[in-house]
Amino acid sequence: MGISVEGQIDIAGPVGKLLHRRPLKNATVMQSFGIDPVTGEIFVLQVLPGGAGRGDLTVTRLDGAGGITGSMELRGFGHGVSMGVEHRSGVSRLWTETASVPTGAENDGYGTAVTHFEFRDGSVLDYGSPLHAAPYTPVAGATNVTCTIDPTTNRLVVRFKSGGMKFEAYDLAKAATGVWEPLARMSQPDPKGVFQGYAALGGVLYMLAGEATAPGNPAPGNTYLTSVEWPTGTVLDQRLVTAGPGLEYREPEGMAVSVRGGVPHLHFGFACEDPGPRTCTVLSLSAAPEADGVKVLTDWQPIQLASGVAVDGNAPRGRLISIGGTTTLQLSGGVQGTFTADAKLGTLPDALAPSMVARANVPRNNNGGYCVARVEANTSRELWLYGGRSTNAITWAQLDSFSAVWR
Repeated sequence: MGISVEGQIDIAGPVGKLLHRRPLKNATVMQSFGIDPVTGEIFVLQVLPGGAGRGDLTVTRLDGAGGITGSMELRGFGHGVSMGVEHRSGVSRLWTETASVPTGAENDGYGTAVTHFEFRDGSVLDYGSPLHAAPYTPVAGATNVTCTIDPTTNRLVVRFKSGGMKFEAYDLAKAATGVWEPLARMSQPDPKGVFQGYAALGGVLYMLAGEATAPGNPAPGNTYLTSVEWPTGTVLDQRLVTAGPGLEYREPEGMAVSVRGGVPHLHFGFACEDPGPRTCTVLSLSAAPEADGVKVLTDWQPIQLASGVAVDGNAPRGRLISIGGTTTLQLSGGVQGTFTADAKLGTLPDALAPSMVARANVPRNNNGGYCVARVEANTSRELWLYGGRSTNAITWAQLDSFSAVWR
């Protein structure tokens, strides 16, 4: 696909990963997420169990490895359709909907304004508290009001319903001081399904739509990504998303943009597990350029070795690359031990965890003519070695030849 607008990422391009099947504070479905542009911490919104009608939400904070590092409750705020994270004076400030009112056939609470506040672990924030900024409503009588932040332009984008769904852009710094001067407005194009999130990057707005996989919506499901030129509303591209095919439940939820190493990344989430408790998976599209048909999606990352497994030569590590548009898991390094049965070698970081098993054959010690073993990376982030037997132990295996399609 040709890139014609600044901020445009190929939404049909190779996909990487940020989080993999991570549990959150509550067992409910993830609604949206945001990423601190300085710390890289990830904040996830969920509806508080039993609090949908009131618009009560939970925020879970996770570190870059997916571990929970804090949470807080928001009472009377809304449904959590979208959010933004700003880093100011050394702290994370969250931008969300607020002033919830019951909406729609299910009478769930949705915001009628936006606000911002400091994330405070373990606290409860009520609508109307002086601890959040004065609420802002773009148009009198607007409903379904939410927001997101473009970290590359420092613009705040607000979505709202007023005679149809619309988007407005504001200068983030001015909005933070209570000066709301719309820079642009556009009507929402057809997202091709149930709206589930949005993100802004440069001159492009991205939308996520779809529903959970189910007997009436079998895999690969009906998740769509749409890229829209800002502010004309022209649809640049719209694609069915087949990434993450092995995820259970796989309901699209939330979008965000981050910049890592100077490279913008577009993230979109899936709520997973059926039955629950639901977990959080976040996939990524990178704006990194290709070189000779190869694109690095995730640079080399170490693999945590299991007990009884030692390094042979170079420490095991892995990365994701795209070769001709196909995401591929590559491993390097070596392991040694006395493997007399199928054995777990280690644990992959979230960024390398596949949603379907990835496998390849690798060299091993030659014993009785057996010189090849099978290595598999599974959906539980585990790396396994197969083929060791009490009558034919594997004493070492080299991972440099591991290269497998990653999905």
